[in-house]
Amino acid sequence: MFALPIFARIALALVAGALYPFAFSPYELWPLLFVSIALFWVALQGANSRQAACIGAGYGLTLFGLGVAWLHVSMHTYGDTPLWLAIMLTGALVMFMALFFAAFAALTVRLSLARMSPLVFASLWLLFDVIRGSLFTGFPWLYAGYSLIDTTVANLATLGGVWLITWLAVLAGALLGALVHWPQRAWRPWFAQAIMLCLCISLAPFTPANRYVAPTGSAISVALLQGNIPQDKRWLTTMRDETRDIYAALSDRVPAEHVEIWPESALTEFYHDAETFLQQRAAISEQKNGALIVGIPTYDRPSVLMPGYIHNSLKVLAGGDGDYQKQKLVPFGEYVPFEKHLRGLIPFFDLDMSSFSPGDKEQSNLLAQRIAIAPSICYEVVYPELVARQTALSNVMATVSNDAWFGTSAGPHQHFQMARFRAIENGRWMLRSTNTGITAVINERGQVHAQLPQFERNVLLSSFVPLSGRTPYNRFGGWPVWLMAILFCLPAIQRYFSQYHTKAHHS
Repeated sequence: MFALPIFARIALALVAGALYPFAFSPYELWPLLFVSIALFWVALQGANSRQAACIGAGYGLTLFGLGVAWLHVSMHTYGDTPLWLAIMLTGALVMFMALFFAAFAALTVRLSLARMSPLVFASLWLLFDVIRGSLFTGFPWLYAGYSLIDTTVANLATLGGVWLITWLAVLAGALLGALVHWPQRAWRPWFAQAIMLCLCISLAPFTPANRYVAPTGSAISVALLQGNIPQDKRWLTTMRDETRDIYAALSDRVPAEHVEIWPESALTEFYHDAETFLQQRAAISEQKNGALIVGIPTYDRPSVLMPGYIHNSLKVLAGGDGDYQKQKLVPFGEYVPFEKHLRGLIPFFDLDMSSFSPGDKEQSNLLAQRIAIAPSICYEVVYPELVARQTALSNVMATVSNDAWFGTSAGPHQHFQMARFRAIENGRWMLRSTNTGITAVINERGQVHAQLPQFERNVLLSSFVPLSGRTPYNRFGGWPVWLMAILFCLPAIQRYFSQYHTKAHHS
């Protein structure tokens, strides 16, 4: 293959990165994922590490620039931040995320010496995804594997989670890019890698979640409430009585013997302020032999001598027992990093309820209708390891959210796609109650069993099957896949340092 000039390489990377987000919801053009990765691979061929860093940065800029552009909606539309500043703040996050691809590309080229290996490329990509999802609270968004949620390959998530699907997807894209070497017969060293990829994919039809889990009883009826209260009105104190009326009216429509779930911060007041109202609703639920689970902020003050703590919580008020406090908080949305320095600078740093405290890392599951429910609140569902740990002893998963922050953008659809993936990984049904959508019941294979349209005030009446048993991923987490990726990189690392020491000896 002829060598492209550096500017052409960067341009190719920009185009490749721009294709990547369209593989995900709501577009779901998943074949574009492989085209994107293949073009990125081609752009890196023959580059030195410094050039690779620029190419990787270009890829990351358009990938995240288009993939998470919706973040500015929450800042501008609902955070009263000027549009130019909201775009700048979103751009700052995009540039930071692009640095991961810059570092990945530079390291891949550095370790490749004369020839890049698709296996090393995919393994390093995965390891940088792991770092990106954990560093500074992490931003585990747009992992490549999520785009394949509606393919048979997604079954393999029961073995290795989104990590394994991501590794396979990137390996396939890199091998596709390697076909440009076909005239030079340089594909021969990678033929074994292609065979390994095909063997892995061939296992997918034999690894559905129901292979590892079994029902613990008959189906249970569920009612998921979607209040559809506009984000710019939700936190107004003048809206509190109307909000109570909205949820009371929706709750009255729930038939007997249903597990009733209200979304994240359904009531935008503290539990102790709304306790009388909620206990009335709980009594009605008890009379109908149902269960009531409500998302609401709580205020905890252990003693008058200690400061109080605000938590984003889920509480079981009828038909069971349990409280859950959100562990993974959204920076700037639920807490402000460097609060002493940033508070007051712009309205976005002073949003309502942006002083939450995280809950304990070890919390019990909720109990309703004698089944164990693994809870997660909003952003938490995008953390695979957190959800797997919480789900281990559960019969079903429940997540509540408020994606009204992001309007009609792609954000809520991407969020929903990730929630569906958690169901496959852990072999559990997922109950998802949201303020404006996407409210849905998802089965253990990640398939949508029932769903409400977005931006509609309604109750989703459906059912789910409580399950027991653990998938390999739920039992072992991502460690086996991460270790595999490290092992595949070790020969390249060894060759690099061996050559480095040889050059140092001769000099």
